[in-house]
Amino acid sequence: MADTSPPRSAPTLVLIDASGFIFRAYHAIPPLTTSKGVPTNAVLGFTRMVLKALRDLKPTHVALAFDKESRAERQKLDPNYKAHREGPPEDLVPQFGLIRRVTEALNLPVLEMPGWEADDVIGTLSQKARAEGFQVQVVTGDKDFIQIVDEDVRLFDPMKEVHTGPAEVKERLGIEPRQMRDYLALIGDAVDNVAKVPGIGPKTATELIQQFGDVDTLLSRLEEVKKPKIRDAIASHRESLLLARQLVSFKMDLPLDVRVSELTRKAPDAAKARELFTELEFYALLKELPAQGASESASAEPAKEKPAPLATATALVTTDAELVALAEAVRAAGSVSVIPAYEGMPFAAKLVGVGLALPDATLHYVPLRHAVLGATQVRPDAFTAAMKGVLEDPAVKKGGHDLKALTLVLANEGIDLGGAHDDVELLSYLLNPSRREHALVDLARERLASELPGLPPAAEGKRGKKDRPLADHSPEELASGFAVRAEAARRLAPELWKELEEAKLAQLARELELPLLPILARMERRGVSLDTQELARISVKVDAAVESQVKEVYKHAGREFNIGSNPQLVQVLFTDLNLPIIKRGKTGPSADQEVLEKLAEEHPLPNAIIEYRSLSKLKSTYLDTLPTLVAADKRIHTTYHQAATATGRLSSTDPNLQNIPVRTELGREIRRAFVAAEGHQLVSADYSQVELRLLAHIADDPVLIEAFRQDEDVHSRTAAEVFGVAPDQVDREQRRVAKMVNFGIAYGLSPHGLSTRLGIPQETARDIIERYFTRYAGIRRYLEDTVNNARKTGYVETLYGRRRYMADLMSKNRAVAQAAERAAINMPIQGTAADLIKKAMLVVEADLRAKGLRTVMLLQVHDELLLEAPDAEVEQVKGLVAAGMANVATLKVPLKVDVGSGRSWADAH
Repeated sequence: MADTSPPRSAPTLVLIDASGFIFRAYHAIPPLTTSKGVPTNAVLGFTRMVLKALRDLKPTHVALAFDKESRAERQKLDPNYKAHREGPPEDLVPQFGLIRRVTEALNLPVLEMPGWEADDVIGTLSQKARAEGFQVQVVTGDKDFIQIVDEDVRLFDPMKEVHTGPAEVKERLGIEPRQMRDYLALIGDAVDNVAKVPGIGPKTATELIQQFGDVDTLLSRLEEVKKPKIRDAIASHRESLLLARQLVSFKMDLPLDVRVSELTRKAPDAAKARELFTELEFYALLKELPAQGASESASAEPAKEKPAPLATATALVTTDAELVALAEAVRAAGSVSVIPAYEGMPFAAKLVGVGLALPDATLHYVPLRHAVLGATQVRPDAFTAAMKGVLEDPAVKKGGHDLKALTLVLANEGIDLGGAHDDVELLSYLLNPSRREHALVDLARERLASELPGLPPAAEGKRGKKDRPLADHSPEELASGFAVRAEAARRLAPELWKELEEAKLAQLARELELPLLPILARMERRGVSLDTQELARISVKVDAAVESQVKEVYKHAGREFNIGSNPQLVQVLFTDLNLPIIKRGKTGPSADQEVLEKLAEEHPLPNAIIEYRSLSKLKSTYLDTLPTLVAADKRIHTTYHQAATATGRLSSTDPNLQNIPVRTELGREIRRAFVAAEGHQLVSADYSQVELRLLAHIADDPVLIEAFRQDEDVHSRTAAEVFGVAPDQVDREQRRVAKMVNFGIAYGLSPHGLSTRLGIPQETARDIIERYFTRYAGIRRYLEDTVNNARKTGYVETLYGRRRYMADLMSKNRAVAQAAERAAINMPIQGTAADLIKKAMLVVEADLRAKGLRTVMLLQVHDELLLEAPDAEVEQVKGLVAAGMANVATLKVPLKVDVGSGRSWADAH
């Protein structure tokens, strides 16, 4: 469709239907709250739409129109007008004030008239603007505004990116914009409680308007209406039809005390907007604001103390003498912030240069490998010789962002980083683990009110085909970008440490997360051997299984179709086979995993599709991908992320080794391709039922504690307790049910969830859970107390003080609140399990070094550690690791560790 926005040269007034935007945004964006529990979904959606409209339309003048006591005037005509509308949702009410603050921060004029709607304000102002020679763009998604469209007044829907002028109205509706009032009067508006003429829908209304032009003409020539029923309906509803037209027609002559010329678009109050967006945690929107100082308008309110601007003057270190002087300055200062310039995976990357910031705010950039003709730089070996001592010295504190990556790239230069202390990514994560990412540019923007200098795409791991490699940039191009980042990290650290101390999280940072950092770096650097021939053999086997499964799917479907196409699958399931539609998505019936599992009870096809999807996912995720990730040393080097999960668990990428299924045959086959080096074996040490043991300890439940102390089969013991039978009389099905309950309780398992998983009636599931809680009263108490305490404090925490803030517990949206309750119940258990395995890594690493063993830790997956030991050390290491992991904490129940060894991961597990 052609763009019908006004010409760029025309003075343009943009009028925004703010009240309509608010409700549209509220329903378009899922419930969202800040870490303090303030609802913000409508505010975020509103702000995004407004900014998009301003960006796309580039107006010279702008205003926002709001409703104000908006039903009053029309209810004088008809008391029923909007009378059935309920008040706004509870979690929307507190957002109205925040939206007004957004309009103030963005410097946008707000117009409203008591008793009238935003529609009337916009209608009136659009006419005034036309008379003054303006082009008008009304930003709205409401079709009622079509009535004011003409060559000078057009509509723009930012969500659909649709412009509407007279031609588009004619094309879509078959009528002229001026006829919209009459059209709406005929079809009514159920949302606003405006009565329609019975029997008249959009098609008939269009035909009548096309024939008669408007309602007045229609009434005067009623005898010409061909269909008797329609004619009689109009005749008998003459008065309500005329009233409806009054109700749907915009008031076009409100006494607005404003001139269009006064609505000149102004720059946002960047300081106020930055403060507000930071408060609301709109981190992505902060990027759209001008840099600090670019547009800081004066405010009547006393200004908050602003952080001092970041130092930017950067000294290039290009001689050996300057390197030595820099090393001496760092040692004398006792600390330094370092940001490395490199490209690619850290375990294999070479330093292009290094940005450094000292406590006196002097900035330095050391260029090492710039492939630019004439670049003056130091030799890499000279850098190592000069800086090795001070960078390895644990007494000199090191800061930066992602010190694990720094550790890896320095290791490639022969430097073993010591004294890692101020990793601002890690510190920020501990303060708010639910945050999606802790990028340095965002932290600087939010906490220092500063925009960091831009870097080439190669520095961000985003180099495209047309972008230069990082080394092809001159030292002068990169110096400030990396040095100022080092300075930003240096400035951020004290504030983050202060907040960690206040939240009693500093000990967790000092004693667990920071000491773990070099261990993870060594694991990534070491990698694990992959037997590509074994993987190829498995791949051939899986290819055959996939092909066989496709035939199985076609057999049960009765025909061939594209299994990967959701529309085609939906067609087969619900049209061809006429299976019941269990739930719907935005585009129609859902065929997700949960739906397929339920449908599998009625037909074999859904189960065949589940199996096909499982095989296909494993093939694409691992069998096809792992060979491409083998490095030059024939090993796979996964990347561990400490600052990624809300519970404190480590995650891994490239490849994600956390998702290889443990209990399936294919998962075990894939593990068979991970092998030890020649003359070595893999040693696997895995916590047994650690989350259940932690549940027993934290809930202080005597029955569960006793079962673990006696080393009983805890699932059989639970089955005996729940079903009232002797432990030796528990059958396989009872144990299966008990196992599901045991593991599900820690995740807030509901009767509905249990009935779905076990395929039993919900009432039966409710009875099972109730009997469980009768026998395990301590666990019921834990669940209730955990949620109640979280509502009071706003967070839950692990045994070691790791926190997760649970703002959504206060959500008025029941589904959101229930999900938060489940997360609150689970986090102390899963989070403590994460802390335990991390503590175990520290203990095992220390024990290996103390014994002078050559065994190395390779992987951490869920509750398991995988090590590579020389054949001669295997038995000693098995005992050492088992003891270290079992004694890492003193609980009310013993920690049990399963240990195995073998040539492959599958053999060891």
